[in-house]
Amino acid sequence: MFLGLTAVLTFVMLGVAADGEPRFVYLSVALLTVLGVQTLAEAAGRWSATVLTAVAALAAVTVPATAQYLAHAATPGPHAQHLSTVAVARQLAGDRPCLLVTGYEPDLGWYSGCDAVTYGQYRRMPPPSGVEVSLVLFERGRLQPGPASLRRLIGGRATTTRTIRTAGSLGTATVITLRSRG
Repeated sequence: MFLGLTAVLTFVMLGVAADGEPRFVYLSVALLTVLGVQTLAEAAGRWSATVLTAVAALAAVTVPATAQYLAHAATPGPHAQHLSTVAVARQLAGDRPCLLVTGYEPDLGWYSGCDAVTYGQYRRMPPPSGVEVSLVLFERGRLQPGPASLRRLIGGRATTTRTIRTAGSLGTATVITLRSRG
């Protein structure tokens, strides 16, 4: 009961309160799989040995197939994206208080040492004082504002724009740093 409740609540809490990326639910999937196999074996009664043999055979096929999928289809995409985000984050790293506004806040925040928020979060927050704010746009990025929305985010402040070329799948980054008011 404890393991099942933990697995289900993890899904629910991630969906309600956090960024629900697939990597965050691996433990829940494993727990629910073990509990599901146990439930199947108990429900099968005298056929439990046959059911467990069938589940083991299915696992023997799906585990290598999943490993191949992860190695050749699922992993290269995030890795190519990571080549872009990490290169930009490292160039933006510094020892001053900074805030990066981007569609890739986990990577950019972690590798730059800056705070990072999404464009939606930034729209709802007051501009922080004494913090260098930079809007990071990628050539092939996701969840980025259009021209009109970008103008509203800048809010008439003076800006400095620089381009950072990357080898990753997101392409060249444009970093718009907002100058402080006053």
